[in-house]
Amino acid sequence: MIRPMRQITVGVVAPAYVNVPLWVAQRRGFLERRGLRAAERILGTTHGVTNALRDGAVDIALTAPEGSIADAVAGGPLRVVAGLIDRPPLSMIAIPRHRSFGDLRGGRIGTSSLKEGTRHVAERMLAAHGLTYPGDYDFALEGSHVERWKALQAGTIDAALQMIPYDDMAADAGFTNLGPVTEEFALNAVCVRFPAERAFVTPFLQALAEAAEWFRGNIEESAAIAAAHTSIEPRYALRACQALAADGVIPRDLRSGPGALAAAIEALRSNGLIPPTLLSGAGLSGAGPDPVAAAADYSYL
Repeated sequence: MIRPMRQITVGVVAPAYVNVPLWVAQRRGFLERRGLRAAERILGTTHGVTNALRDGAVDIALTAPEGSIADAVAGGPLRVVAGLIDRPPLSMIAIPRHRSFGDLRGGRIGTSSLKEGTRHVAERMLAAHGLTYPGDYDFALEGSHVERWKALQAGTIDAALQMIPYDDMAADAGFTNLGPVTEEFALNAVCVRFPAERAFVTPFLQALAEAAEWFRGNIEESAAIAAAHTSIEPRYALRACQALAADGVIPRDLRSGPGALAAAIEALRSNGLIPPTLLSGAGLSGAGPDPVAAAADYSYL
């Protein structure tokens, strides 16, 4: 008897290498063995993916978790059910005439959203180098790293965080790599809209976990899958997969580490997107619900 296949739609910002486990799960049959077929829907921005999930246009989202965290804290239906990236494989790439972070003062920094993802990581990275928003620079909403690369080449932005392997591609093209992101930050997660159907969410997460484990032991084969999926030169695909396989990038149990989630929550609070934590006589008390308790549900794993 042929097992019926459940077709699901997975919302993503772009064909980004942080989604290599999904591509491996598709190509190696880890999804089909669990009765699933997954089609990606590319939405171009992180907030676009969050909106599509909230509206029911996609079944699952692989995206920055901040939108789902803010939604859950506000009493909405979005939840984070797994973590995919705890240490962002991003580097700050600047146009060739800029040689230091100081050169970005007064410049335009490309980002995929003004409320999620690379905006927060870039803001924290620039602050560590003495640049504060909005006094020292402005953000330019350009979209995914693919669109940001086009903007860098056109010279319409001064710098942007670029995903593997676009950071290497940019450096080889003469652009300035000011350095990689080194801090923990929950950049990519699996998000759903409650009530989510366990009959497909749990098998999907099991397939991702199996794919992530296979990926770590089969870097070259995974790079070939990624190169075919993105039409990127194999040498760049291999370097990207080697970076993705480094310790601490993909959480082994698909649960975002406390430090990575805390960094995302701190970014949301500092930008007024969720209530702040207030000091009380008894110590720390939240002005709103605890963001992790409100937004993270790992019972689907």
